[in-house]
Amino acid sequence: MALHQAYTKTGSGVHDLLYGANIEMVTIDAVREANAKGKVLKNLVCVCVGGTGGIGASTAQEIFRRTTAPKVYIIGRSAEKGEALCKELKEMNPEGEAIFIEKDIHLLKSVDEACDDLKKREPKINCLFLTAGYMTLQGRNETVEGLDRKMSVNYYSRIRWAFNLMENVEEAAKQGELARIISVLAAGSEGDVRMDDLELKHNFTLHACLAHCVMMTDFMVEQLAERHPTVSFFHSYPGTVKTGIANQLTGPVRLAVKVLYAVMTPWILNVRESGERHFFQITNQCYPSRSGHAVGIPAPDEAIPMKGSNGEVYSGAYLLDWDCKSAGDTKVLTKYRELGLPKKVWDHTMAMFEQAERRNPRGGKRRASPDAENSNKRVQDPIGWRPG
Repeated sequence: MALHQAYTKTGSGVHDLLYGANIEMVTIDAVREANAKGKVLKNLVCVCVGGTGGIGASTAQEIFRRTTAPKVYIIGRSAEKGEALCKELKEMNPEGEAIFIEKDIHLLKSVDEACDDLKKREPKINCLFLTAGYMTLQGRNETVEGLDRKMSVNYYSRIRWAFNLMENVEEAAKQGELARIISVLAAGSEGDVRMDDLELKHNFTLHACLAHCVMMTDFMVEQLAERHPTVSFFHSYPGTVKTGIANQLTGPVRLAVKVLYAVMTPWILNVRESGERHFFQITNQCYPSRSGHAVGIPAPDEAIPMKGSNGEVYSGAYLLDWDCKSAGDTKVLTKYRELGLPKKVWDHTMAMFEQAERRNPRGGKRRASPDAENSNKRVQDPIGWRPG
């Protein structure tokens, strides 16, 4: 399979290759020129979590539009949307295969069940693309696993996907193929965190929730890149992308979002372009793994190997802005790196995994949520915090 081509740079580009360039942005023209070479990528296997609409669907469409005989698994809550997307993808590329798996993944136990299914189907996975999100203006809302639902969907469950399917992604790397894990959230929006309360059990606010999810994702992609050097890891910010999220809101909040979209129209990224840029992240050689193996479509001249989250080329961990260039608040990241937050995030995440397994064991009957216990009304479906 023609899935890789070593990236080389000679002459005046040697300094940039070693130390990284001051890249302003990767232009959409450069992205499209690179993506147009995608037919050399054959039989890619991708898992898109939260992929029934928005960014996830747009990226899946780009995979089918650009590559040869891809296989994409779409994970989501809406069977109607999922099946419709799979039909559309098949029409776009009859050689490809699109499979929908219905799953609400706010519980880690549900993530485990979905991953068990995928591991039986696929020995190798080229890309795990994570966009599922949850948005609400309510405060802390614990699941039966003892995690805030927003934090569970936007952070803990995503890392759980990565842990569960790591061997499958590493298998792709062993075969000399693309091997990437991408979490689409809010890289570049780093902020102060409570190191003594990472789960925000006692200090929960919506602002703190976002800051903690962002910072923990930043440092987990670093930790994972160190432990799995043949895989490239990403925390990506998609920009302001207009999707169907406003249609799921009600009352004044829905009106406010629609007004915001109207006012910000010149600065809102088209969802098709978002898909193109995320396809670029999935497939381009400018994001090599920590082992230094550059795999995928050759990088455009303006996008030599990017600096990683720690400021080094070939770190294998990337914080990316909407335009595919390196992001991240260096001052904030340096401060917390010196305070030992990376290891603390790792230890905390493992502890929360153990807690979830203890409170909601596999094979055990899951107790009803507090909302369901106290009401005869149907619990409303959540709204995606990050449109995916």
